[in-house]
Parts: sequence; structure tokens; C-alpha cells
Amino acid sequence: MKFIIFSCYLLLSSFLSIAGPQDTIKQSEKISIEMSVNVSSYNSLSISIEKEYTYGKWKFGPRVELVNMFSYQSYVGEDDSTYLMSSQIRIRLAQIEYQINPRLRVGVAPFWMLGPIPSQGFYKTPTTFYAHLQLKEGLSLETSLTSSERELVQLSIRKVL
Repeated sequence: MKFIIFSCYLLLSSFLSIAGPQDTIKQSEKISIEMSVNVSSYNSLSISIEKEYTYGKWKFGPRVELVNMFSYQSYVGEDDSTYLMSSQIRIRLAQIEYQINPRLRVGVAPFWMLGPIPSQGFYKTPTTFYAHLQLKEGLSLETSLTSSERELVQLSIRKVL
């Protein structure tokens, strides 16, 4: 965990040192609410709120997502008991993205929390690498690779509300 935090620190500090003077870099921040259809080992709907900061071609910020609101999923807990979750919550405290071109950006969420509601000790802290393709204004396609078995590969269609 210390290695991940240290790596993020080095990445951000190196970015800030090569970014150049403040007056030539586009800076902004926005809050968005999104609805998503997610396809992975199980299909789900989600709603999320995200605060996004832009600094040049870099984007970063936190995201909180409520997943799988309309169906139940079973899972095996740490004590080998089977539990039923009515939804999940994903909390990404740090997402770091790089804008490759106006429609495509790639990113990493080095650590984030994933857990069921109601909570039964199932929380995980996986790492995710993803690509975000803007299809049109307010509609995007995101594909991700996560270090978690159930969510290893996920495809999401996201609509900004």
C-alpha cells in the first residue's frame, strides 16, 4: 500500500514539475452525476457522483458509485459463509487520467473500496486500469481491467445526467 501511495506521489510531482507555467495550462473542475450500464461477470446498473479536476491533459478526482441497485448478488465472505448483497458501493478516492485526444483518455484508480450493502466484511481495495471513449456529448464507453476476480474485465456505457 505504501508503494502505491508513493508511486502516485511521484507521478503527480513529476507531472507538476514538467507542466510549465500556470498561464498556459487549462484548469477546470466540475461535478457530474452519471448513470451506467455495466457488463462483467454479472450485469448491473449504477449511479455515481464524481468531482473532476482538469490540469492540462490530466484529470483527477474522487468518485462514489452505487452499483447493482435492482438485483441481489450472492457472495462468499471471509468466513466462508454465503451472503446476499442488495447493492454495492464503490469509492474511488483517487482516479488519475490522461487525455490522449479529445475523445479518448486512459486512467488508473490505484486503490478504491468495493463492498456490499449491507456490509458483512466483504470490502476489497482493488486497482483498476481503464480507457474512457467519449461517443458523443454526455455519452461514453469505458472498458476496465481490475485486480478483482468478479470485476476483472468490465464494459460500461455511461450517461451524464
